[in-house]
Amino acid sequence: MLPYQMIAGGKFSLTTANIASGLDLYVNSQNPPDYILLKSISGYGEASDAQAIEWFWERSMAQGAAKGILQSSEGSTPQLPAMTSYSISTLGISTYDSANPPVFAALANTTVTGNAGTFVVSMASTGSISVGDWVRLYNQAAEQQISGYSFQVTAVTANVSITLGYMASGGQTFAAAGTSGFVQKYIPGLFYPHWNYIANISQATEAVVSFTGKNDYTPGQIVSFRVPSEFGMDEMNNKQARVLSVTNSATVSSITLDLDSSGFTAFAFPTSLVAEAGVSPAVCLPSSSGVVPEAGSASVPQEPPGTNLRDSFDNRNKRVIHLGSGLFNVSAHTSDNGDVWLWQAFKYDDYKAY
Repeated sequence: MLPYQMIAGGKFSLTTANIASGLDLYVNSQNPPDYILLKSISGYGEASDAQAIEWFWERSMAQGAAKGILQSSEGSTPQLPAMTSYSISTLGISTYDSANPPVFAALANTTVTGNAGTFVVSMASTGSISVGDWVRLYNQAAEQQISGYSFQVTAVTANVSITLGYMASGGQTFAAAGTSGFVQKYIPGLFYPHWNYIANISQATEAVVSFTGKNDYTPGQIVSFRVPSEFGMDEMNNKQARVLSVTNSATVSSITLDLDSSGFTAFAFPTSLVAEAGVSPAVCLPSSSGVVPEAGSASVPQEPPGTNLRDSFDNRNKRVIHLGSGLFNVSAHTSDNGDVWLWQAFKYDDYKAY
């Protein structure tokens, strides 16, 4: 018998988004990995391309750390590149259960330029925040209307700013820029279906509802709304509507509804002063299952008929191995789009001396 067992493994190809923000690997195991190994298959010995070719993490190391090997650029054949050992302490390898994710420290921010519709949050330290991460803003002086709201990050300039592009695409602008506050990264659980914070609701014969991050609604599903009167469009409060189509791009998250909102009052966030007195957020909730429409049609049901939701909730939580962007962005050793990596996760056997 071996002193360890492999509990998961596989291959993945890097994308430009992975290189910028990292990626998650899901492990169907009740036990957390004790040892994680990554090897670059396509990069090993590659000509004229300095890059990282191997990383590992062991349970005695801190979360987010990693140790590895960097390969220098070598144009000759056969390859005889120089190898250098390398360690990182953040944006490396971490593992957690998505039902019990780690808690991240709050980070101070200065301005939030939501008054111009750009929603860029200036920060002296962006910590481990990457593109695609979720953050919650609070105590936002002069922009209390977004305090307590959660947003998905669409761009990061390390230790300078983060961009809340989904909020910006909603089209809302505020009277003044925020001046100070706090940003806290968090990892949302994988229970399905989710409810979502609303960034905007259009006035149209088929209302478009924009969100502050990607949504997991599906065409045909019935959704419900909680829109406090402070947000203007109180006609939408407690309404139910059928989802006609769903959009989830790099900066836009929205659903189009079988609901005419053209005669409703315009949706608008309350002022910072009103929000400071206490306001509940505007949210969209999964209400019930609808009939799944035929592909390319919002009104014709698929054959055989299908429903969106089979349970009141679905626990999709798993063991996660997060590979941070630091693994693929070592100075002068940046990985390439399309690089193929092997990964393996091991669990130690618990042998005792007798």
